[in-house]
Amino acid sequence: MALTGTEALAADASARAAARRAFERGSQLYQQARYAEAAAAFEEAHSRLPTGVILYNLGQCYEKLGDLEKALASYREYLRLEPRAKDREGVQQRIADLDTRFEAMRQPLVSVTSEPAGAQVRLDGQDRGQTPWSAPIEAGKHALELSLPNHQPVKRDLTVRAGEPIQLQLVLLPVAPVVEAPQSTPVPVIEEEAPTRGRTWTWVAAGAAGVAAAGAVTLGIMARSDSRELTTRMHERTEVNRLRDSASNKSRTSNILYGVAGVAGAASVTLFFVEGSF
Repeated sequence: MALTGTEALAADASARAAARRAFERGSQLYQQARYAEAAAAFEEAHSRLPTGVILYNLGQCYEKLGDLEKALASYREYLRLEPRAKDREGVQQRIADLDTRFEAMRQPLVSVTSEPAGAQVRLDGQDRGQTPWSAPIEAGKHALELSLPNHQPVKRDLTVRAGEPIQLQLVLLPVAPVVEAPQSTPVPVIEEEAPTRGRTWTWVAAGAAGVAAAGAVTLGIMARSDSRELTTRMHERTEVNRLRDSASNKSRTSNILYGVAGVAGAASVTLFFVEGSF
């Protein structure tokens, strides 16, 4: 029995010495801002000799590393092991602050603006307000939809990741007006004169000019939106190329549509006089 007790004391002393060496190594690494290595050393020290002081230092390492979940667990375990700690109030305040930060990371802010503004925002099938709109959103996949009278709705699938806020700027295209040929009013026949014909093709050409002009204006707005996004925010190279190409293509298509609108407008003027002569 005496021999067994002596061996237990020796093993305990050895564990304490190993824990002390790991703790001192962790303290030195922490001072050198090598927080990941310091955390590993403190973990080793705690496994050999669980104490509140080690857990407090471990919490500081995890806080520096941005792992708020492990930092909170370490601080809470520290208070459990040290119920009479002199710095208890300070640690409780730190836990409250980290809880707030952790919640913000878990629910990053999602901001949505639109052109034109005032679009109705629906997230996962629920109305959430009008653009410009922003709110913290749970991490995960979500379905976003914007709607505005006389405009085509916009739908997007969002993947929200913890700690990554999202900013979206969306353009809603106006609904093209439906051009209907006016119904001609029958003219009574006077002394065998042929009835006057309506200017059907004149109105068709005018309608085509209007649709082309509306498309040109819309694409011009979208090109300016892409250019503004490119110049006002930092982007990765692939995103820069995409925005530049998108703005260029939309601007070129807008110019083509302006040309089509001009030709259609000129045709409608010509047809106005030509159809009126029959």
